[in-house]
Amino acid sequence: MKRLLFLAAALQFVAGWLPAAPVVPGFERFHASAPSADGGRLLYNELGCVNCHGGDTGLPARRGPEIKGATLHAQSDWLATFISNPDAAHPGTPMPGLLAGKSAGDAHAIVQYLATLKPKGALKLKPSRHVNAARGKELFHTVGCVSCHTPRAGSSPAEVPPKESDFTYASLGFPDLRQKTNVTVLADFLLDPLKLRPSGRMPKLLSSEDDAMDIAGYLLDFEHSDGRLSLGIRPLGTSPELVTQGRALVAQARCAACHELPKEVAAAPQKLQKQSGGCLDPAPPQGVPRYNLTGPQRTALQLYLAHPTEKPSPGRTADLTLQALNCAACHERNGSGGPDSARKAYFQGDHNLGDTGLYPPPLTAVGRKLQPDWLAKVLAGENRVRPYLKTRMPVFGEAVSGLGTLLAQADARAPRQLPGGDDAAGRKLLGTLGGVGCITCHRWGDRPSLGIQALDLSNLGQRIQPDWLYEYLLDPAAYRPGTLMPSFWPGGKAANAEVLAGHTAKQIASIYSFAKSANGEPEGFPQTQNGEFELLPKERPIVQRTFLEGVGTHAILVGFPAGAHLAYDAKSAQPAQAWKGRFFDAYNTWFSRFAPFERPAGERVVHWPKPWSAPASRFLGYRLDAGGVPIFMSSVAGVAVEDRFEGIPNGLRRSISWTGRAATQPPIQHPSGVTVQEEASNAQGRRTFTYLWE
Repeated sequence: MKRLLFLAAALQFVAGWLPAAPVVPGFERFHASAPSADGGRLLYNELGCVNCHGGDTGLPARRGPEIKGATLHAQSDWLATFISNPDAAHPGTPMPGLLAGKSAGDAHAIVQYLATLKPKGALKLKPSRHVNAARGKELFHTVGCVSCHTPRAGSSPAEVPPKESDFTYASLGFPDLRQKTNVTVLADFLLDPLKLRPSGRMPKLLSSEDDAMDIAGYLLDFEHSDGRLSLGIRPLGTSPELVTQGRALVAQARCAACHELPKEVAAAPQKLQKQSGGCLDPAPPQGVPRYNLTGPQRTALQLYLAHPTEKPSPGRTADLTLQALNCAACHERNGSGGPDSARKAYFQGDHNLGDTGLYPPPLTAVGRKLQPDWLAKVLAGENRVRPYLKTRMPVFGEAVSGLGTLLAQADARAPRQLPGGDDAAGRKLLGTLGGVGCITCHRWGDRPSLGIQALDLSNLGQRIQPDWLYEYLLDPAAYRPGTLMPSFWPGGKAANAEVLAGHTAKQIASIYSFAKSANGEPEGFPQTQNGEFELLPKERPIVQRTFLEGVGTHAILVGFPAGAHLAYDAKSAQPAQAWKGRFFDAYNTWFSRFAPFERPAGERVVHWPKPWSAPASRFLGYRLDAGGVPIFMSSVAGVAVEDRFEGIPNGLRRSISWTGRAATQPPIQHPSGVTVQEEASNAQGRRTFTYLWE
């Protein structure tokens, strides 16, 4: 009974997001609320209108799936039901109804004809002896499937499951898979969808047969561990009379306009009825495809058809292409897209990296961010540089063959003339011995970083275009709000004035030059045989991330040469601890695979009160000033806050400033166990305190 209740809840949860109208996620999310010609262009392409009526949308072609051998992949009865009434058998499908006014036997005759068409290839997989539906459930909800498909009820990894109102755009639903197919056939499809759907709207996401079998078992609610117990596809006997009837019906319905079929049933281009008597009519005449369009869909198509030959800019075409492929379900671009609040919990990875460790990167300016060869390989499913993300980059096949070039055109700018780089200076800057300490957080080839394991910088020269790198390093948070990456060149001014006389452009060019040369590694990787790993701030502050007892996994430590030190909690966006004397021993942080929660190396540790519960706060990263002092940035109930600490003899000096919402002062708390002195100041939106140990 419990199992039946769960299935009922799951079906109700999914059904709430399956309108009878065709679902094109990019349209529903970005155009349905304000129909436009751009939205109509997207629909004209994705609903297959262009396949019948011609034209050039500028978007990747969307053809129907391979249907030769369809009766080997789907049960014949289900195929007949789907052909007879597509949006009832598979709500949200872009397949129109083609048999209005026909008898029920006509759909079965079409299935008979399809059964005579030889498939291009046999099934790759054989029935598996091992199917783990429980593992399939975890994979389905973590590798990226729920970016396009509705998460199932009872599957949210969040402490508070998402409400229906949290889903801000419709997902692609499933037909009754148990009526349609079996475990082996579904797994074969999941392993390589492009074999049957080369247009790429269902991309290739899996590379493991075990993964495909387990997800298939989960989607089919398969109760056994032996895949051989899954019922097979029932064979279909054919009747010559029905085959002949089905062939005539396929030709009459013009199925070959969207599907690859023999020349005997070819479909010639058809004149477009823009005013009446066509597919856009609320009640199309018999013989015309029925799409059951919504009002916004119909309006958008009419707006597009008013000027179908208008050629959009590369930028608009690139955005529509990304919407057609539903890339926006995972990626943000130019301030829009990315997972909505309901789906964010399903994006998992390394929480220590903040949002960067959970969500796929933005696609803003990606055409001038990545080198063309590198971008081409990314689109082909290669060059994975973020192994900490559980969400996988799918392979879209022929649908992205021109996307790299299109993005380069859309994002092109006049190149900035950067100076030549100095490899020796770049090596120093990347390191910790007088540099800016990139290897504190970033890997370098086989060398793990000294702290959190952010992406590898050794391939920087092969991966990134130098002009984009310059812009990014000046203000990382502008590109990706919430990043833990600080700015070492805030406002274009180098925080490290010791290397190349603090010349910003030369420093960044040198970092790029050294990474591209692949000649050695940055300075400062510790030699494990020395046995001494205590961090000693001498001339400049030291910033080190770690797991800290009493603070948690998001602790950012700052050691000051004056001898008083700080631990900031990036999770709650407030200072957490301070102490005197020795700073920190980094041995376990750097070398332990399962690093324990550490403690300060010094004495007289004092604590701030536990994080406030309201108003909500959000950490926005930190930047370093010219002296290497970090300035922590956060947002507290819409108020932008900057918190700066510096070491002074026997204490710390804290300057906190804020802007926004009529300069409403955020909550300010102080540690216990120290003397707190406030400096007199008339500046609005700023307060300064001194903390001294007694």
